[in-house]
Amino acid sequence: MKFKGVLTSSSIQLLEKGFLPTLLRFGKAAHMLVGPEEVHLVMRQTETGEEGPLVCVRLGKDVMFDRRNFVCQSKHLNLIAFEYELNLLERVLHGAYTNQADGLEMKLALRKVQSGDRMENRPFLTFSSKGSNLNMVQDLPISKPFASHEVDALVDVIRSESVCPFYLDLVPVMDRVVATVATLRKMSDTVLVSLVRTGDAHFQAFRQWQLNTVGAEYRHLEVIPEAEGARDRDVSQQSSPTRRLDKAREKDLHATLAVSSKQLARVLAVHAFTKPTKLLCGIDQNANFLHLLFVYVDALRDAVTDKESMSIKLSARLQ
Repeated sequence: MKFKGVLTSSSIQLLEKGFLPTLLRFGKAAHMLVGPEEVHLVMRQTETGEEGPLVCVRLGKDVMFDRRNFVCQSKHLNLIAFEYELNLLERVLHGAYTNQADGLEMKLALRKVQSGDRMENRPFLTFSSKGSNLNMVQDLPISKPFASHEVDALVDVIRSESVCPFYLDLVPVMDRVVATVATLRKMSDTVLVSLVRTGDAHFQAFRQWQLNTVGAEYRHLEVIPEAEGARDRDVSQQSSPTRRLDKAREKDLHATLAVSSKQLARVLAVHAFTKPTKLLCGIDQNANFLHLLFVYVDALRDAVTDKESMSIKLSARLQ
């Protein structure tokens, strides 16, 4: 088993300022899956708690590493996976970023460590870097690399990214949605999310002490993929949000799901760390989870990239 790569200055910034602060909002530890073409940073619900989200960051090899110095070899499909502490990795990257490191070599290594009255080999990620203000070597302890069946289980989690029937892009109204959910969270621990194929998103909460429902509607959002019903006038011409939502239910043009208001507020707030060009919000066909897909642009090509994405799933809450 061998893994070595050199993080570029841009990937150090991408991780230190973007994805690591995002993951730290949901837990203390995560899994890293390194393969010949991609790196995944995964936080499963078992690590984040019963109501916590499933977070999966996908980064292409060329986004993360200098292609000239990358090696990833193992007996199991050339895949290597392990668990690591997020705050420890953040400290390493923060040191490299603030000292303007030209690059940061990252490799899997075994170190002899004192354990009781004997020495034993333990796995580490070893970081080394040189720059105008930096000459650093640092070892980050990690879990024992996963066995083949554990790697396969992690791959299954990553590949379980079921596609929802349709998504709405929340980016144009993101600040207002964040404020709405923050307000609803003060009223209830559950938020009802309703998405309509005409491009409307509804966020509602039930006020127990006043026995009524309050919420907000956001209209004319981009629908992906655009499908039949997206321009349904029977829905769009209704005179109020309640009537539009009722008409959408009547014509089977909507999807509705209840989720934790606390977790939804956290998920929406992290968009500020990575600034996606689109934040697609969907509900799976069986209404088991809310899926938020963060889409990014390749600055060099000024086009949506398939080399960088983040997916967050929030499980449905029983009402």
